[in-house]
Amino acid sequence: MNVVISAESLQIERVWFDATTSRLHVQSGEFVSSVDFTRIPDSDFESKTPVRAFSIGQSGGVVVCHHVDGQETWLPADLWLPEGFTP
Repeated sequence: MNVVISAESLQIERVWFDATTSRLHVQSGEFVSSVDFTRIPDSDFESKTPVRAFSIGQSGGVVVCHHVDGQETWLPADLWLPEGFTP
């Protein structure tokens, strides 16, 4: 059976970073996916300083990366969909 997850229905409920694999995980209901955080280009970030924490923003529409210098980078939820992230 195929499973269809669309960008419109995806609302992130949980986010976590696994330091042993460098993968950033999200969960939306029963859907769990991850991306290799180290493969996201530096140019996509609002700050060159390290990320100190992650949270959920825009009612589950983005993952917010909180940088040491106070800047925030927002990663859209559809990044975790199949074919959503291509480094």
